[in-house]
Amino acid sequence: MHVPIELRPSPPEETLAWVASRFGADARLGRVRRLRNAWASAVHAIDVVDAGRVHRVVLRRWARTDLAIDDGVVENEAAALAMLASLDSVAVPRLVAADPAGAHTDVPALLMTRLDGTDVLDPPDVDAWVEGLVAALRAVHSVALRERTLPGYRPWRVQFAAPPEWSNRPAAWHRALEIAHEPPPDVATVLCHRDFWPGNVLWRGGRVTGIVDWTHACRGPAAVDVAHCRMNLALLFGIDVADEFAGRYGPVAELATFDLLDALSWALEPADVWRWHDAGRTDLTYDVLTTRMDEFVAAAAGRL
Repeated sequence: MHVPIELRPSPPEETLAWVASRFGADARLGRVRRLRNAWASAVHAIDVVDAGRVHRVVLRRWARTDLAIDDGVVENEAAALAMLASLDSVAVPRLVAADPAGAHTDVPALLMTRLDGTDVLDPPDVDAWVEGLVAALRAVHSVALRERTLPGYRPWRVQFAAPPEWSNRPAAWHRALEIAHEPPPDVATVLCHRDFWPGNVLWRGGRVTGIVDWTHACRGPAAVDVAHCRMNLALLFGIDVADEFAGRYGPVAELATFDLLDALSWALEPADVWRWHDAGRTDLTYDVLTTRMDEFVAAAAGRL
């Protein structure tokens, strides 16, 4: 497993000092540890002690030098967390502070409260786990949107100019690429998490305790979230579990199209397998992942 070097070390002293200062001049740092299952940004759980009280927070830092940070993502996650702060239906972190320009931290950073629970990517009861994911996503999509609080949906950048060399279903990939050159379907919008998958859903005692990573939250079609979760479920367990998730969620417009758009945004490379191993799924190999992605794309293309 080769975790990118920028994600491994603890944040530098000046950044940790900024974290502590959010809780008062006399606040001091406790435990600092890297959280697994984060690949686009460095994520650390930090305890800050102030007057005997322990504040449990999470620091996200856009530290990778090989990935350009998208414009406005720090501000966007801060806006999403602020919008969701008063809700009871969706448990999300509370915004503590943000430093979008890295003026006080080593890189752009966002500080938020830490929720109870942990992600579950290999559940003992897949049926109950899928039901919990469905309920969590329905709760997200039921949130009333405030106009212009969040940006509108835009497809991710397509990672393929032609069917991948490893594919045994090139015709399906050609159909996907045709879809990518068409305007996205014009359907009703909801609060779209934009990265809803099991790695961003926390559990404790068999119950969902919260949803994290709202970096790319937007106003978008429900099928965007359903498709993204389905793609991940197909990679984790195979297409039957992905189909079960979609069936339990219920009908959404243009799901096959968004399945293909989501698949096209994934550039599976052998070196990327570390992400799955870091998340605890060391059983997933490059061959398994590419075979499952091929099946997912072929199934979606066949529904059009």
